[in-house]
Amino acid sequence: MGRPRTFDEEAILDRAMLLFWRKGYEATSMNDLVEELRLGRGSIYAAFGDKHQLFVQALGRYLGRQADLLASALDDRQPALPQLRRLFETLLQSDSACSGAGCFSVNSIAELLPGDAAVAELARAGLRSAEDAFTAQLERARATGELTAAVSPRDAARLLLAQVQGLQILRKADQDPERLAASLNSVFELLRSPSAPAVTAPAADIAPAADPDRAGEPAPAA
Repeated sequence: MGRPRTFDEEAILDRAMLLFWRKGYEATSMNDLVEELRLGRGSIYAAFGDKHQLFVQALGRYLGRQADLLASALDDRQPALPQLRRLFETLLQSDSACSGAGCFSVNSIAELLPGDAAVAELARAGLRSAEDAFTAQLERARATGELTAAVSPRDAARLLLAQVQGLQILRKADQDPERLAASLNSVFELLRSPSAPAVTAPAADIAPAADPDRAGEPAPAA
């Protein structure tokens, strides 16, 4: 009978998630994990499997937090398009919390696909979940007259999904908050019905998190 584990597996998984998030999969060595997690190799293998299995669990944890954020940020009590806009701002701000590394999911897709089946499965599930959540919100926007008649809620959701994923890539090269705000303002103006109020926000509302003491904390979504 093996000895009981004396560490908090969820806390260890959070630290692994942040390490992979900052460095990427290939650049993170087992020595890095041993040092960051403060566990021996045998303990890591026993609790989480090999490096790839640990990475998949860390990515799954991040995507689970994104799903929780979607569920908590969208409801039927306020106008739909402003809620979606605020959600995008939250996603972009939370993904700046890990030393400016961007979105862990987007980074993993760029680094490991199409060759990693486990990561591909997780990424597809996460994207489908986000698309469904956006679609439900945009169906409500259609019913309340906020969404233009020129696009279906499903197509609008796919446009927004591509927008937020693309912005996570672009902002790694250009973090100008004015350009980021202008891009979001433009896409929401395209989706807004002419009779609905404007859905815009100043650059300050979506600027990267400024507190360096929070740079290593798990993001709300992530």
